[in-house]
Amino acid sequence: MGHGRHAHQLPAFWDEAFRRRCEAAGGTVTDAQVAALEGASIRRTHELIAATGAASGPDDPAAAAIFTGMAADVEAAVRADPPLVPGAREITQTLLEVGLAQVIVTQSPRPIVEAVAHALGDVFAGLITGDDGLPGKPDQAPYAAGMDLLGLSADQCVVVEDSATGAASARSNDLRVIQIGGHKHFPADPGLVVVPDLKAVTPHLLLWAEP
Repeated sequence: MGHGRHAHQLPAFWDEAFRRRCEAAGGTVTDAQVAALEGASIRRTHELIAATGAASGPDDPAAAAIFTGMAADVEAAVRADPPLVPGAREITQTLLEVGLAQVIVTQSPRPIVEAVAHALGDVFAGLITGDDGLPGKPDQAPYAAGMDLLGLSADQCVVVEDSATGAASARSNDLRVIQIGGHKHFPADPGLVVVPDLKAVTPHLLLWAEP
C-alpha cells in the first residue's frame, strides 16, 4: 500500500515535522522542498534536510538527527490519530475474512508502519519498510521483498498504490496494480487499472475483475 490521501494524511505529518525540525535547526524551508518529500527515500530526505540549511550536507550527523526527530514526531502523531484513508479498515478486514494475505510495502520507518498496521487491526502477514535497507521505490526491490515474504509469484499478487514511484516498483516486478485516484500513471500500461478511491477496491476487483 502506498501513502493514503486523507484529511489527516501521513504525508502531512511528515511535512509538518520536516518544517518544524528544519526551522528549529536554523533551516529555511521552501514549498518545493516539502513537495519533494512525498515518496522520498530516507537518503533523499537527508538531502532535503541539508538543502534547507539545517545541516551542512546529507552525511552531516545533524541531518540524521533531524530525520530521527521527524520520524518520532510522525510516529507520535500516527499513534494519537491514525491517518486511515476512508475505506482502508473495511477493505483490509474483508480481505482478512476472505483469506487473502496482505503486506504493506512502504518507504516509511518501521515504527510508523507498525502504528498504522495496529490501527488497522494487525491484519498483515508482514511489513516491508524504509528501515529494511532496501533501495526505495521506484526500484524493483521493495515489491520483490514483499513477494518473497509471502512466498508468492507475481501472478498470485496484486498491488494497491497511489504513487507513481510505487506503481513503477510494482510493475517492474510484473505485478498487476490497482491505482487509487488521479490520472493513470502509465497510460499505455494494461497492467495498471485506475479506480477513484479505496472504497472502490473490492475482493472481486483484486481477484478477477477487469474494470
